[in-house]
Amino acid sequence: MKILKIIDKYLILEFVKPFLFMVFALTIIMISGYLFELTDFIIIKDISTKIVAKLLLYRVPQVMVNSFAMAVLFSTLLSLSRLVKDSEFTALRMAGINFWRLIVPLILMSILVSGITYFMNERIVPWSNTKYHNIIKYSIHKKEDQKLHKDVLFKWEERYVYIGEIDDSSKEAKRIIIYDKSAGKKDLITASYGSVENSRLWLENALVYKLGSDNYSKGEERVNKLKINIGKDISNFYDKAKKPSEMNRKELKERIKFFKASGIDTSKLLVEYHINLAESLVCLIFVLVGAPLSIKSNKGRIFGIIVSLIIIFVYYVFQSISRSLGLNAILSPVVAAWLPNIIFALVGTYLILKEDYIKLK
Repeated sequence: MKILKIIDKYLILEFVKPFLFMVFALTIIMISGYLFELTDFIIIKDISTKIVAKLLLYRVPQVMVNSFAMAVLFSTLLSLSRLVKDSEFTALRMAGINFWRLIVPLILMSILVSGITYFMNERIVPWSNTKYHNIIKYSIHKKEDQKLHKDVLFKWEERYVYIGEIDDSSKEAKRIIIYDKSAGKKDLITASYGSVENSRLWLENALVYKLGSDNYSKGEERVNKLKINIGKDISNFYDKAKKPSEMNRKELKERIKFFKASGIDTSKLLVEYHINLAESLVCLIFVLVGAPLSIKSNKGRIFGIIVSLIIIFVYYVFQSISRSLGLNAILSPVVAAWLPNIIFALVGTYLILKEDYIKLK
């Protein structure tokens, strides 16, 4: 047990040092890549360096999260391949320590990093992405059409409201969907046309569906002119519609619920919703796959780098294909999000069990 505790501390230390270095190095490299993309804004649009610096700063959380899994994989391969190179791995195996027990500290570290990834994806990354896109929209592109607002989506009190298009000049509104749960009722209201007047929304030829507890319609009514009092000036919600990258899982879930009640296809949003969680566990998956591969050679650091690049390439190609199949409704959203993780986890578990089985045999 004393030997195991020493090895645990040793592996954690060997893991942490390259992990921090890789996160720092990958963040610098990827931020530099964004800087090259922004050179057009600096030279052609004459954007100040202050604005460019803000853009890069708001990109840091997303870049850091993207670097975590790669850093975990590299650190796992480096720490274990070093044990193999120095013949320490052979000595530990001869002492009867199985491979599963040996990599426990690496698994715990990957779970910790996965937790940090999830926290950042829920709290920090959506906020920073919103700031980034707002700077692009308002400071660089200058909002080419200030009068036309598209895809206005918001929740106010017990109403979910979606307006496909609002023209500030004419106050006309198009493609309106309202999910109203105020005053104990449960109505789904749709209209092709309407108008906006401060906090009031006027709908023309509106269809009002009365929904039951199972969300199925119990009846419908057509109203030639329907007034909806939102309770707050609707202009406050202009440009508040967020992209999936700007929302956490709670916000995505609310939008999915609203769109489902409105009869809108939510498969693409569901893919993003499940991928948000699946991506947080990539760190753990990479340890399961990388650990057994790291002991196959005594080449040390060079072998670790080569294997890291191969695993990262294969995983993210597979993830891109799976994601594309989910977005195009070929795979269900849950399967599309989790399939790469499941396959890589099974492969990693098999390789670890095979290592122990061979040694025992």
